[in-house]
Parts: sequence; C-alpha cells; structure tokens
Amino acid sequence: MNGQFFLGNRQRFWFMSPVMKTVLLLGAILTASIPILSGTASAGEPTEWNYTPELMQPFWQGETIEGESVLFIRDPQTGIASASVLFPIEGVLSVRNSAGDISYDEGRDYQWKPGTREITLPKDSRIVSYTLADLRRPDNSQRHKLTHRDGNGEIFFGGKLEYHNMQTCITYKHKPVDWQAIVPTFDEKALPRTIQKLRKHDTVSIVLLGDSISTGCNASGWAGGAPYQPAFPDLLKEHLQNRYQNRVEMVNPSVGGKDTRWALTQVDKVVESNPDLVIIAFGMNDSAGRSAKEYQANTKALMEQIRKKRPQTEFILLAPMLGNKDWIRLKHELFPQYRDALAELCRPGVVLADMTSIWTEFLKQKQDWDLTGNGVNHPNDFGHRVYAQVLSTLLVPPQEKTETAKKTSLPPKVVSLWNGKAPTGNDQFEKTDVKITVHQPEKGNGAAIVICPGGGYQRLVTGGEGHRIAQWLNQHGITGVVLEYRMPDGRSFVPLMDAQQAIRMVRANAKQWNIDPHKIGIMGFSAGGHLASTAATHFDAGDPQAADPVKRQSSRPDFAILVYPVVSMGTTTHGGSKKNLLGADPSPELIELFSNEKQVTAKTPPIYLAHAVNDKPVPIENSRALYRALQAKRIPSQLLELPSGGHGLNGYKGPMWDAWQKQSMEWLAKLNFIPAQDAKK
Repeated sequence: MNGQFFLGNRQRFWFMSPVMKTVLLLGAILTASIPILSGTASAGEPTEWNYTPELMQPFWQGETIEGESVLFIRDPQTGIASASVLFPIEGVLSVRNSAGDISYDEGRDYQWKPGTREITLPKDSRIVSYTLADLRRPDNSQRHKLTHRDGNGEIFFGGKLEYHNMQTCITYKHKPVDWQAIVPTFDEKALPRTIQKLRKHDTVSIVLLGDSISTGCNASGWAGGAPYQPAFPDLLKEHLQNRYQNRVEMVNPSVGGKDTRWALTQVDKVVESNPDLVIIAFGMNDSAGRSAKEYQANTKALMEQIRKKRPQTEFILLAPMLGNKDWIRLKHELFPQYRDALAELCRPGVVLADMTSIWTEFLKQKQDWDLTGNGVNHPNDFGHRVYAQVLSTLLVPPQEKTETAKKTSLPPKVVSLWNGKAPTGNDQFEKTDVKITVHQPEKGNGAAIVICPGGGYQRLVTGGEGHRIAQWLNQHGITGVVLEYRMPDGRSFVPLMDAQQAIRMVRANAKQWNIDPHKIGIMGFSAGGHLASTAATHFDAGDPQAADPVKRQSSRPDFAILVYPVVSMGTTTHGGSKKNLLGADPSPELIELFSNEKQVTAKTPPIYLAHAVNDKPVPIENSRALYRALQAKRIPSQLLELPSGGHGLNGYKGPMWDAWQKQSMEWLAKLNFIPAQDAKK
C-alpha cells in the first residue's frame, strides 16, 4: 500500500511501489554529609506519591501548616510526652503518623491549648513517643561515630526511616505570622531568563549540584517508605511543571559526602546538560572546617567556569540547613558565615536560597529531632518540602495566575519513549532519550493528541507549540502529549520513529491514562506539521507477536490536526526543514517519499489543516496540495485558509489563532472524537 509505513524490529519498510522499496532499503542504511555519612538516591524507589499544591505552599504563607513534623519526648518520671510546633495553635486539623496511614483523635491521643505551641500526649495515647535516652547510643556502637558534644555517648543515627517512623505530622491553623526578614521573596529581575522561559512554557533545564541532601537522603521516597514523598529536587520540578504547565528537565549529579572543592571538578558534567539554571548546594561537608573565604572562592570559581562554557546560565546558591549542634564534627559557627559569603556573590542572574536562616529560626522553636531525617545533617520529609518551598518561591510569583490550568489539568508526567536507547535504523541505536510530557485533564473525554512542536527540524518550539497547546487541549477534555522528538541531522526516519513510538506508547497506556485507544490523534506545527503529516501517511498495525506491549500497538493516528504545516519536500517546501530532514542532496525517491501529499491512501486518517494565505516561509500550497489529495481519496478533511497571520499566526495569539482552535475542536466534535459540549468550552 503506497504510503503505508512499517517500522519493525529490523526497521522494515513495506510499500507497493518497487521504487519505494528501493528508497526504503537505502533509507535504512542514539549531602550532604560528611564523607562518612554519604548517601545516594538509590536507597529506595517511590511507589506512590500524589502531588498536591497545598503541600508546596510556603509554610510562612497563609494560616495553615501542612504536616509539620514533631518527635514526642516522654518524661520518664511523669510519663507525659510533649512536642512543640512552629506557631501558636488556633486549631488542630489533623494528627497522623509520618506514613500518613494512621489518624489520631483529639482528647484520646493528644491535647493542646489555644494560643500555645505545645501538644501533649496522655499516658494511653496511641502516638509514639521516646525518652531522651532513646536518642543516644553508646560510644563506638554505630556504623558512624557521632560523638555527642557533652561526651555522653553518641547521637542515634538513622540511615533510612528510623527518625521518620518516630515522628508525627501535625496539620494546624495559626494566626498570620511575619517571617519576611528571613524568608525568600520573588523578584523576576533576579533570574530573568529562567522565569521568562517558564512563563513562555518553554522546556527549562535545571542542574542541581550538591551533596547527600541534594541526592535526596532520608526523604521517605528515597528510603522506600510511605508516604513515598520525593526529595526536594523532584518536588521542585513537579511544582514548577504544575504551576507553569511546562516541562522541566532536572539533572542531579550530586554525590553524598562532597564539598565545594569537589564541585570544581564537575564543570563539564554540569554544562553537558545545557542548563538554564544551576543550583549550587554545598556547605554541610565544608562545615567540618573549611573557611568561609575558601567556601566563597570555590563557589565563585565554579560559577565562572560554568559561564565560560555557557554564558547565559543563571544560578541559585543554596545556603544549607543547620546540622545537629550537638555533633562535635561540625563547626556550627560556619553556617551563617557561609550564608553571608554566598549573599556577597548575588547579583542579577545569581540569587540566594537561604535555608540557613530559616533553620536557625526553626531551632528556636523546635528541636533537631523534630526535623531531622538521620539525626545529624539530613532533613526529613517536612524539611525537604521546606527546601522545595524556598527554591520555588524564587521562581514562582506569589500572584502567578494559572487558574484555568488548575481547574482543568493534572500535574504533567514525563515518560521515556526509548529508555535511553533510541533506534536510528538498521538495528542501530544511540544513547539518548526521547521523552513525552503527558498533560492529562482533570475530567477527560477519552481523546488524546500527540503534539509535535515546530522548529525547522533544527530545534523545538515547546512553549507556544507544545506545552501551551496541551494546556489548551486540557480545557476541552483532551489529553495533550508533547513529543520532544530527536532532530534528524540527515537521518530522515529518526523523527518519524519517535512520533510512531509516541502514538504506540499512548495507546499502550490508554487505560492507565483514561484514554480511548481509538481516539488518539496527532497535531503538528510547521516542521512539526510535516512530522505529524508523515505519521498520518506512514504507519503500521503493530506487531501482535511482540513481547513488548508497546510494539503490539498500531502507529496509525485516528486523526491529525496540522497548523501551517510543511507537507511537501518539493518546490513549495521550507528549505531549512528539507535540508535538515533529507540532507543536502536527497534523491528524487526520498523527496517523493517525504512529500506527504503524494502518500495519501484510502487508509489515511481524517485531517484538519489551517494555514495563512500570506505565510511566506511555508507557502499555503503545502496545505492545499494535501487537502486536494485527501479529497480525492474521500478522506474526511477540512482546510481553513486564514486571511492573515503569516507563519506562526501573529505569535500564537489573536483572531487567526483563535479561529483554527475553535474550528478544529468543532471538527473533532463533528467526527465524534470529542463531545459537542467539550468543543464549546
């Protein structure tokens, strides 16, 4: 069948025409801890965690504290146990164990008095409590020597969930507080480039370089215990994606036990991810004795070396939490000195995230054992949330309005297409990853669309032609799946492999993602429109014998929406897209194969097209030629010829942009891919 395309394990291409077979044969030829307490993120894999914006609301805002951790200390003489929270209590909303699966009753299990910070436990309380002696161990009895400053034994060390299991979480209401002197504030001029990319829904690349706190040590998800909360890097990523409805790439080469001197050896690893933002998070290990002057010099040199290789990089300098003041290994006086040293480095493009001041205030109201994850120098779940809250405050305006997204969209999820081993053809692979970002509506209608951003097959416009489109689709009950396909660099079939895999992946996960497997479409803009039209004219039915459930799925989209698309590789094409896709001197057969107006068959799915008549980079004849071919084969199709707007339709806004969006939804409803009421939203 001319125009029908199959990519199997051996990248076989089946066509009716002998010329096409020849072409396909040719075409088939990528923490913090002191070294003795180092940790990595491999201690446990989270099995379930549900993001909620409430948990990421900065603790200093509003009148409710969510899940503040305490450890109840019992008086061995009276049997009464007590703990203190940060703020005077107006009302206790819930008291739960740290795993979140046991709720306790006021009166029976705990007591409190309005206006105080103290919660007490009756003798028969079900809430766990401990004596001070329980938090000590004899000298030389533990894997790590944590000598107490008073010389009386060692601080009890918790490697994974020991302190987590001893702690209790309190949610309560309190009077408004004023912590403005020590908490961060948003300033869009401080990190202008990163914030602009977030607002434009562009993909943002963040690299976090730090010690074992940054690897995630002692978060419950890291340790493999309920509630499986991620550590602060993943919390930050999830929160940014939820608030801005875009994709954030978080690369975390942090290593436990390392310090600023080691960081200077990691410049190449940092810049290889092309970061927009680098978070530098050291200090805990340095505090064993490194002077503030050397700490500052190392940090400054690290930034300078990164900017030599990537001049536009912005930085957040993270001053750490305090370690346990009773551990003799730490020089506690260095923490505020480090904070001040980092503050001196700040300027536009470099900002301070001051956990040191916040933790200092915490310890005026609470004890180390209330907040620690390991007993000495790692935060627990509450502490990891505070880390993420402080960082996100620097990146999200307090009045940032994303109400539509909040009402219609779930937090986006990023899914790997190839698990780091992507095919290039002829049973060859490359070590790279291709990801889709799945934006699910809160109330879906079963339809889903794989979105192919444009960019001339040279780059990807993931904001206006990607994540923002997915957010708009969510408003109509449609799951939007943003595909960040590989650039071809003359490997003509590589983007199509990614698009076909994305369609298969969505189909394979249809039940899990609340999608109808017969209502999966593809959408593309400009060169992404060419990729989408290629996927709509070159597809297969899957391999029913494959062990991989994804490979069993058909790669045929059920419909396609193409907006100012490149369609032809002939005289009306976009020159840059053609060269990047096919190479500098493609054969006539390859040109014909990727001229999708020539590949329409009776099995081509319905296609909607929108194109401005004054589009100069990509002439409207691209869409007209495809529309004529579709009509000749009696394929349900529609072409909206817009009177103005040019390429990009006036920058993704205005009446021309609104017109194609409105009419494409009406077209989907007419073909019964979405309910009529959803088209009108």
